[in-house]
Amino acid sequence: MYSNIMVPTDGSGFDREAILVALRVAERCGAKVRLVRVLGAGAYFGMGAAADGVIATPETLRAEHDAALSELYALAAECRNISSAEISSDLEQGPIADILAGYAKRNDIDLIVISSHGRRGIARLSLGSVTDSLIRGTTIPVLVVKPKASYLTPEATKEFHHIVVPLDGSALAEQILTRVVPLAKFEDAEITLLHVVTPSEGAFENGETRLPWWKKKVAGAQAYLSRRASEIRLQGVATTIEVVVGEKIAEAITDYARKERADLIAIATHGRGGLARVLRGSVADGVTKSAMSSILVFHPDKALESRPKKSAEKSREQVTAFA
Repeated sequence: MYSNIMVPTDGSGFDREAILVALRVAERCGAKVRLVRVLGAGAYFGMGAAADGVIATPETLRAEHDAALSELYALAAECRNISSAEISSDLEQGPIADILAGYAKRNDIDLIVISSHGRRGIARLSLGSVTDSLIRGTTIPVLVVKPKASYLTPEATKEFHHIVVPLDGSALAEQILTRVVPLAKFEDAEITLLHVVTPSEGAFENGETRLPWWKKKVAGAQAYLSRRASEIRLQGVATTIEVVVGEKIAEAITDYARKERADLIAIATHGRGGLARVLRGSVADGVTKSAMSSILVFHPDKALESRPKKSAEKSREQVTAFA
């Protein structure tokens, strides 16, 4: 499934969790790992700021370039010492997000792995503009690694044993399955398909919940998830389903993942109805920023939104309560 994995690095050491995860996945699927470091020019890293009186001379820039290249080569050599995966390293220069996106496209990258921890450069921005730009500006899955342990006791080599996949019934949202199922097979992980049912208009009357407003929604969601789960099980991956009720979708997803001690949440950022309608903004962002587990975020290609399978149309008809 994955053949080219890109790991942005800034030399701070806070990206090692992402590197270890990328190496593990690469070994299991026979992928190549590309370590990429971007040197920002001028304001990208605060260099040459007139207010600080800093002047980036050609000599300074050359020294920075040589030092970064030396660190990158050393990192690649260390990776080769602990992994059988094929490793390459490249030093680029320019606006970080743009350079990374361009590099990924030129080199047919099919998975980007980035750490959520860091103090400067790419790592400092990993949950901000850089990662956000990569997610929204490419159709490449981005795996944001969130180590559960402290800096002194890393656990990044821990496998993803339990993966939570939020679905809403749309074909576009289901595209995350083609990215996460192979990963689950490599990791020997169990997948839980999750749907969040929210109160619809008219569910409340005089400040009180009018029961059983949720029964039809839950039944429809369970039927839909059961069909998807059966398809995944045929691919050799243990799969369970879960329907939860909550007013705030992102909070419900992260609460469930935390309660079940999930190692990874895999989520698509686009869709049409229900959950997917808001995945473009607050839900995906909320899950990415607040979840304690690592996140696999995927921005599907809109051109693939229409799926020719009749089953997809039936699925959407049977889950209209979520739209």
